[in-house]
Amino acid sequence: MRLSGWILSTIVATLLLAPIAQAQEPASAPSPAQTQTNSTPANQTKASTPAAKKASQPTPPKKQEALELNPVVVTATRIEQPIADIGTTITVVEDPQIQEQKIDRVSDVLREVPGVQVTQSGSPGSITDVSIRGATPAQTLILIDGVEVNAGATGSFDMAHLTTDNLDRVEVLRGAGGSLYGSQAIGGVVNVLSQEGQGPPTASLVSAGGNRATSEQVATVSGAEGNLGYSGALSYFSTEGFRPINDNSDNLSGSARLDYHLDDDTVLRGFARYIGSNVSLPNFLVSDGVPLDPTAHQRNEFMLFKGEAEHHFGEKLLVRASAFYLRQDLRLNAPPFPGGLVFGAPYFETDSIPDETRGGNAEAIYSWARGWRTLVGFDFKDRWLRSGSFCSFCDPLPPFLAGTTTFNARRQEYAGYVEQEGSFADGHVLVTGGFRVDGNSQFGEEVSPAWSVAIPITKISTTLRGSYSEGFRAPAFNELYYPDYGNPNLKPEISSEYDGGFTTNFGEQASLTTTYFSRRVHNLIVTVTCPVGPSCVFGSEAGNAARVDVQGVEVVPSLTIVKGLTLSGNVTVLDETHTDAAGSTAQPLRVAKHTASALLQYVRSANFLPHDRITASVNYIFVGDRDDITIQSTIANHSAYNLVNAVVSYAMGIPLNHVNNEEVFARVSNLMDRHYSEAFGFPAPTINVLAGVKLDFE
Repeated sequence: MRLSGWILSTIVATLLLAPIAQAQEPASAPSPAQTQTNSTPANQTKASTPAAKKASQPTPPKKQEALELNPVVVTATRIEQPIADIGTTITVVEDPQIQEQKIDRVSDVLREVPGVQVTQSGSPGSITDVSIRGATPAQTLILIDGVEVNAGATGSFDMAHLTTDNLDRVEVLRGAGGSLYGSQAIGGVVNVLSQEGQGPPTASLVSAGGNRATSEQVATVSGAEGNLGYSGALSYFSTEGFRPINDNSDNLSGSARLDYHLDDDTVLRGFARYIGSNVSLPNFLVSDGVPLDPTAHQRNEFMLFKGEAEHHFGEKLLVRASAFYLRQDLRLNAPPFPGGLVFGAPYFETDSIPDETRGGNAEAIYSWARGWRTLVGFDFKDRWLRSGSFCSFCDPLPPFLAGTTTFNARRQEYAGYVEQEGSFADGHVLVTGGFRVDGNSQFGEEVSPAWSVAIPITKISTTLRGSYSEGFRAPAFNELYYPDYGNPNLKPEISSEYDGGFTTNFGEQASLTTTYFSRRVHNLIVTVTCPVGPSCVFGSEAGNAARVDVQGVEVVPSLTIVKGLTLSGNVTVLDETHTDAAGSTAQPLRVAKHTASALLQYVRSANFLPHDRITASVNYIFVGDRDDITIQSTIANHSAYNLVNAVVSYAMGIPLNHVNNEEVFARVSNLMDRHYSEAFGFPAPTINVLAGVKLDFE
């Protein structure tokens, strides 16, 4: 990439780190020199050694205590460090906050993160995309326990079925992460991390139900036995939806994690996750005059397995190696039905799209001295896709007979990366810099440099931060090879981004974060016109014909009104333009210029009983006007919407035999029952009330 951009980036303004999980950030920012010991519960990404983890297992921190501590994160730099030391913009939402709001989908967690927009195409289970700072879903990298899960076919990941069961936290890196993660990280990175089992064995059961025949059942278990830590969860969700016909969906999810400490210096880890879902598709044929489809449905299956080994060679060198296998399988069946006509004839379709990725990673972290660490790593991935579709109009030429559209694709991706941490002026200036070289069996090599700086000014309780980074996105298989649309000559999208800002704490009562960012993406992959012929049947194909410029501001305030009552939120303002090679301007799709979120939360203990606890919260989400594709295949303005959700829970805390806590709760989604849609042609769910009970066992 343009290394000159790295030199020019010295003019970037300093950047601010957003408050952690908004209301969760400590009132006063910790010193950047603060050690990472005991900063959060032990996790695979945290800095505590295996020996320290084992020593702390009998007394894990309580939820209330964890909220007051400064998190240690890994996504921003791949090196475990306190969030106050990081010069890039990252938000952490931890398990206690997720549990207090009774959020059961990771996509709903992300709706409250600054700069993140979530788009769900209809009822629960329907396609759910995530965009960071105006980037496309394919420019947003999703990780589960450090494994990249973006599909090879589309380049994006459907967040509809990813649950919050057995999570330790969700880390969201906003801004390009290409220097560490390669393709897809142009807009940012979302890393979903599992809990490590520790302490005495514990378990919990959740059972809830509500209107529209909604049902949710969750069982979790965690603990440690000797040198083995374990955690896992199994959940089932089902609903009839809100459309009059064919709107039901269900989701079976399971996850497990094992951590075995061979000795004080060596630990082996294993991760497994399975998701099986069935989703009905009443809007499968989105067109004027076509009734709801009574039979179309889709089956999704997701499997992820990862093994990891980590060893400390003395106090200075840490070596880590891992291997993983990922499979995502989509199967769709849409038989013909009365009224489902295309060109006056009944339409039918069946799809089978298995998508697999296997690969590995090796890293070494060497600590030269206090505040000076070097990371060296290597990634390898082997992607494979087989796409098959049989439909009534698969033949693109008249008379549009039924036919089959299939293609197979495979490629290898490999990369090496280096990162250096440096601490200057006795820990008052913290600098991180590095680069990544990606190789691809289809288009060659890309180099992605990045740097960041954090400057804490303790006298005025302010931290300044700034960063510059470059990134790229490799074309997805559909963009390269899909029959009569793909273009095998596509180049990767190339990005560069600056951001900067500050965080200021006002005593123990309030904080304010403001961040400015600016990103430019060249070679944007869009649909371009081409001469109709054997190689361009429809007169259009994928092409590198556009550039997108994005700039914006994120404002994140937090206020403690009175003891136990907090108000936090965020506002993001975007200015985004697309320009094609001919000089005309195209509207960015599904990107709102104005988004906002606010959370009012009340927590009080010892109300009626010595150990009881009341938690209540109201969450407000606003997504402004944005351009979208209508069902007539034209571009039009999509109206803004407001969404209000509410949760209340009461935990009694009365020990009964092996039950150490009993909790009842109620969650109301779309409290005001507003009629809106997040994507044209797909109405969003109406009001949904879910009430249930949770039992914690020891």
